[in-house]
Amino acid sequence: MIIWLRGENGTGAGQFKIPHSVTVDSVGRVWVADRGNKRIQVFDKVTGEWLGSWSSCFLEDGPSSVRLTTNEEYLIVAQLNINRVSVLAAPPIGSIGDCHVVNIIQLADEVKPHLVDVNVKTGAIYVAEIGAQQVQKYVPLN
Repeated sequence: MIIWLRGENGTGAGQFKIPHSVTVDSVGRVWVADRGNKRIQVFDKVTGEWLGSWSSCFLEDGPSSVRLTTNEEYLIVAQLNINRVSVLAAPPIGSIGDCHVVNIIQLADEVKPHLVDVNVKTGAIYVAEIGAQQVQKYVPLN
């Protein structure tokens, strides 16, 4: 049974060009990596209402994968074509606000990070790389 459905091909709010990855936070927001439009769009998980989008962090390349860290302070985003994994500040409850890059992991040329995931127990970040045909693990430093 489908509860809600959002999206169609396009560039407007709630429209997509290659919706590539999705993650849900504990306050009920659905974060969608809209790769072709070079943005992350955010929706309400209950109603599907469009809450906003981030594009200022993705001027060079769209996000191919997005995941929240265990404490939900950060979003981890893979950017395939520029061989980068970005760490973005996750907004608190309320307004989506603007995108803020906290840190960048610049990978070697042609590594092509495709998907990311976060271990909920340890906070380790895993990056699947389609160019290098490998997986890397990163451990957060406290």
